[in-house]
Amino acid sequence: VAIIDGTALARRRAVSLAQGLSEQLGAVTLADTTTNPFQPTLRFRGFTASPLLGLPQGVAVYQNGARVNEPFGDTVQFDLIPQFALRRVQLTAGTDPTFGLNALGGAMALELKTGFDVSGFSGEFSGGSFGRITGTAEAGVSAGPWAVYVGGTRFDETGWRVASASDVTQAVADIAYRAGRVDVGASFTFADTSLNGNGPAPVELLAADPHAVFTYPDTTENRLGFSQARFTYAVTPRVSLQASAYYRDLERRTLNGDEAEFAPCDAAALPAGAPSTTLCASLAGDDAGMNGGRLVSDALVDVLTGRFITLADAAGDAAFNRTLTRSSGYGSTIQVVATTRLAERDNVFVVGGAVDFSDVGFHSNGEVGTLTADRTVNGSGRFAGVYGQAPDDEFNVRLDTDNLALGLYFSDTVSVSDRLHVTIAGRYNDVRTTIVDRLGTSLTGRHLFSRFNPSVGAVYEASPAASVFARYSEANRTPTAAELSCADPAEPCRVPNAFVSDPPLKQAVARSLEAGARGRLQGGVMGDVEWEVAGYRTRIRDDIIFVASPRLIGTGYFQNAGDTDRVGVDVTLGGYTSRLDWYASYTAVEATFDSPLVLPSSREVNDAASEDGELMVAPGDRIPGIPRHSLKAGVRHDLTGRWDVAVEALVASSQVFSGDEGNDQTQLDGYGVINLRSAYRVSDRGELFVVVRNLLDQDHATFGILAEVEIELDEAPGADDPRFVSPGVPRSAFAGFRVRF
Repeated sequence: VAIIDGTALARRRAVSLAQGLSEQLGAVTLADTTTNPFQPTLRFRGFTASPLLGLPQGVAVYQNGARVNEPFGDTVQFDLIPQFALRRVQLTAGTDPTFGLNALGGAMALELKTGFDVSGFSGEFSGGSFGRITGTAEAGVSAGPWAVYVGGTRFDETGWRVASASDVTQAVADIAYRAGRVDVGASFTFADTSLNGNGPAPVELLAADPHAVFTYPDTTENRLGFSQARFTYAVTPRVSLQASAYYRDLERRTLNGDEAEFAPCDAAALPAGAPSTTLCASLAGDDAGMNGGRLVSDALVDVLTGRFITLADAAGDAAFNRTLTRSSGYGSTIQVVATTRLAERDNVFVVGGAVDFSDVGFHSNGEVGTLTADRTVNGSGRFAGVYGQAPDDEFNVRLDTDNLALGLYFSDTVSVSDRLHVTIAGRYNDVRTTIVDRLGTSLTGRHLFSRFNPSVGAVYEASPAASVFARYSEANRTPTAAELSCADPAEPCRVPNAFVSDPPLKQAVARSLEAGARGRLQGGVMGDVEWEVAGYRTRIRDDIIFVASPRLIGTGYFQNAGDTDRVGVDVTLGGYTSRLDWYASYTAVEATFDSPLVLPSSREVNDAASEDGELMVAPGDRIPGIPRHSLKAGVRHDLTGRWDVAVEALVASSQVFSGDEGNDQTQLDGYGVINLRSAYRVSDRGELFVVVRNLLDQDHATFGILAEVEIELDEAPGADDPRFVSPGVPRSAFAGFRVRF
């Protein structure tokens, strides 16, 4: 378990929580898939927490005890997490059943500040590269048993790539009461964000212009209201009752301008009665042109009413894909914590239950458009649909989902001796997902999943300064509504835009074994040193992956991929003296497929694919996107009593391109960057600071995918290299001040 103090996290001046963790912990790496600082894909020991649908999520995230993985796809929206208001972050490594669903590789527990933690007012303002301006203010006051905390932040930047402006507004309010045996409180979190994340671009395009994007816009707008209440009552000095409840309302809108292929249908593809000027959507690899394509109409309202109107002009090489997701989640947790004495030794017993409900309404459509010279889209006002069908197709979706998750858990830690402590824990999960198709019947269904996950672990204190530990544990992840509705290779989906009737998916189950040692050395030449070494292996049965489809450009589907494996070791060192702090954190992880797979591909994208469009994946092939080695190291020195400087290095090794699951192509190069931070305390009430990231301006990329370049690029004529990468942020500098009263 890594405990990170909120104050220490704030000193990093990281944009998001994910960035702050990745700069300190070797086990955490970021794939800036969208190249937006609030939309990173966080990898923890090879498991994922990401805002992007289509990735196998494997980290559970909680805010003040409420799970904030979004119910529709288990995604984690880092732009909705108020980093400025974090009191502390607890990152639990390894499979952990007590954290419930999705804790396959770890769990993150976020605790927010209260008025008992913050006294007075503080404000911070900074600005710098990419037109970035950030302002934060917070205040806390307590009087007797009452305390109040309020805070807010605003982030604006134009971005360093084309059309990549973003703005984020967050606010938190909390009221708390503590007296006698009672500790109660309520908090409210608000967020309103607009993010542009324009994703990977062809390597030949980036070689000509490092700031270029492939197609745009790719905009996500989130608006969140999140209310929470908490209650703790000390029944006796050794027994306490703890309860919490929440209501979470989120509206999410996306707009993606993408390449598409709409053209006049071949006569053989037209059904009886369809006008000859009807457009079809091309299927990738269809040598017969538009035969078997998907027909489109000129307005969504006409599709819904069944009236078909032809397009005025038979052309369209692009599309605006829009989604609207309205999600309401609510639930509660209640638990009893008892500290007793058994045979004159300590015993800590926890038993509890949790219930989470969610209602999600999802709507998507695709507007036919034309690609401009700079690869954005001019819309036509005409929306795609399938002629002669009910409008429940891959272009138009309206569905409602209801999700009910029940969890019963326990944990018992007993001190067998003064040095040996054993913990036995378990949780039973029961999940029921109901999908109602509002445009037809093909998506309607009810899905049930249940499982009991056990855990047993022990810690032995070899000496007052060192201990060893070991644990076996299990956890599960159930398929989400987004995955259950997009699992048919014959009917690929424009994730996250469209879903069709699909075969069922199995729940993913993790089994993990971990062992290690930790300790402290005092009084050495490096000061007091804390160290930890841990080795682990986590095997996932029936892992769920997203497979890009070669049949219809920009689409794919979810499937169970058999077994996957993560084997690794974490090494952490940290030391401090009166004026010097230093740390080093290294992780090695081998993330591999453990079952043979046959995935769709094409020779234009991956020359290892067969003529039939099949890519062979063998046990032992590495999972794309996960570096084998990651190192973080840094040192902070107090130059004077008021001035400190910190230098940090972030290093990650090469990774496999997404789309190269068979490991047949050259890998994406590793990278190393150096960051610099410095702060000068003008007085007890104010300080100045500066942050420089990527100090040496190293060219690097954090994510890569194989795709076909089907657009003529003016900046790189004739480009045909299938490697697309998400470029790393160039050198950037920010300066600001902080005041306290």
